Amino acid sequence: MQQISGTVAVVESGRFVRRPPLRPVTLDLPGGRRGTAYTVGHPEPVTLRRTLRPAGAAANLMVVKAGTAAYLDVLREDLDDGRLTNESAAADLDHPSLRRTLRAAARAPRFRGPGTLPPFFATATGTRDGRPAVVLAHLGGADALLADMAEATGVPAGLGLAQLLDGTVGPAGVHPPEAVIDGERFFRELARECPGVEAVEEL
Repeated sequence: MQQISGTVAVVESGRFVRRPPLRPVTLDLPGGRRGTAYTVGHPEPVTLRRTLRPAGAAANLMVVKAGTAAYLDVLREDLDDGRLTNESAAADLDHPSLRRTLRAAARAPRFRGPGTLPPFFATATGTRDGRPAVVLAHLGGADALLADMAEATGVPAGLGLAQLLDGTVGPAGVHPPEAVIDGERFFRELARECPGVEAVEEL
């Protein structure tokens, strides 16, 4: 709830700025994947600016149905107006109230759905060898993993911890995962721990 209210950190023109969350971003990705997702607060824009130093924009997006985005927007409005706390908004999301459901239904036509976007992905646009390029990385067969947030969070954390314990990760200090984790090993072990899940890269 904290990350869908107030302002959140994103990168624009290579610099940190704070913007309201739940802004729509329409994407046209490799493989004919098209749809709209919504900005949300999360560490990736901050850490990626430090590690990859994008010259353009970076944001974390939620892939949600239009009705869900509309309901989150109602919660955002009530959080920003002080009518809800993070805790009461989370309780309302778990058991939606009739009044907020009706408000969300009225504004739902303003929101677009995810179309054919993958449920969990990363994408980058830029130039490669002087030509425009787009790359999409996503998890194939990840529906079962993403259905259980405890597993979706715990398994990757455990795989990262294994690299820390065996000395793969270094140097000492506080680092974002992309700066120290052996990515190829991580995804190889993720596929072993979660059969059917594979890393897919499309250009």
